[in-house]
Amino acid sequence: MAVLMAVMALWIIGGSLLLVFYYRHTLLTLWREPMLRRPVLIIESDDWGPGPAEHAEVLSRLIATLSSHRDCSGHPAVMTLGLVLSIPDTNRIRQVSAIEYHRRRIDHPQFAKILAAICEGEKLNVFSLQLHGMEHFWPPALLSAAGTDSTIKQWLTTEEFPNTEELPSPLQSRWIDAVGLPSTPLSEAAITAAVAEEIQAFSSIFGRLPQVVVPPTFIWNEMVEKQWTQAGVQIIVTPGRRLEHRDKTGKPVPIGPPLFNGMHSTSGAIYVIRNSYFEPQWGHTAQRALQKLEQNWQLARPTLFESHRFNFTGAAAEADQAFTELHRLLAQALKRYPDLLFMGTAQLMEQMLKQDPNLVENRLAGRVQIWLKRLAQTGRLYKLAWITGLALVAVPVFYLARFAMVTGSYAHSLNVAPQRDRER
Repeated sequence: MAVLMAVMALWIIGGSLLLVFYYRHTLLTLWREPMLRRPVLIIESDDWGPGPAEHAEVLSRLIATLSSHRDCSGHPAVMTLGLVLSIPDTNRIRQVSAIEYHRRRIDHPQFAKILAAICEGEKLNVFSLQLHGMEHFWPPALLSAAGTDSTIKQWLTTEEFPNTEELPSPLQSRWIDAVGLPSTPLSEAAITAAVAEEIQAFSSIFGRLPQVVVPPTFIWNEMVEKQWTQAGVQIIVTPGRRLEHRDKTGKPVPIGPPLFNGMHSTSGAIYVIRNSYFEPQWGHTAQRALQKLEQNWQLARPTLFESHRFNFTGAAAEADQAFTELHRLLAQALKRYPDLLFMGTAQLMEQMLKQDPNLVENRLAGRVQIWLKRLAQTGRLYKLAWITGLALVAVPVFYLARFAMVTGSYAHSLNVAPQRDRER
């Protein structure tokens, strides 16, 4: 019996040490990732920019909807606008037979009402402006494709307000040349010039540098990232991986390890993770979104919903449904989580990095509890923890931390109710 116990002890100790060593990066990353004390909900909406005058009315309707929902601090619901600063000047491109690219920026007088609505929403703290790109594509690649594809040429030369969503998915990527697949990288000189141009345009239009950038189709590389950072960008919105190119089927290819909130890039930028979808035109409902909000809150993470412009600017019936679901999501989220916070992505990262005690969990017992819950979602590591016996240590530690949060002084510090800690 003693021999068996000794063997079991060696198995647990040896296996646990090996497991901790092998997964040390994952363990440290999940510990360092900021842990929230209160749920955070952000609607991240991309592709806003030049368009028909009706889009100004849509933006005004969004302002009214977002303003009607306020969190416990009185802050209105926030929608980040991923701004595309220009669209093709199809008339001029047609005049030169699609051999030269011409654009119309959002500060053109034709789009004055749209720009005014965007600025009004920002003034009222319901819009938070983020750079999506000068275009939602790489213009030289589109011109090249137009030379052999009549559909692309028609897109570039016909409609007054062409929708990027109508392009083939690979050609919607800005920071690669996807005329042929697999895609090819852009030159350093081309990237440097394009980043400088779009940063200057954003600054001249809005009077400041963009803090946050959202790569179109989430494809970008280290060179693009370096140029963004040197130009003053601080935060990059990601899907949890960096996607650098497209393969021969057009599918984005991830490079490097997973990314987490608050992680710093080699260039000094800070990553934030857009971790949920809210696209009513694709059938996403408020109920489904609330489930995602709960899942993220259980792991002390903010919820950043991806919700594109087309949901709100399409056919009247579909747009009305999108507004209905948005209203329902915000109302039910506030009802379910009375301490829910609304804020923009830049504000979220600022408070995370400052370790704001009103938002970020800094108490050891709380952090241990959250960390173990995150580790339980890691799949293979979780299974190996049970096989090696490491979980036999983790489980009582989890419940001790939980007990400390519920019954001890932890539960009453900084006005955090014990019930909220129990729910998470």
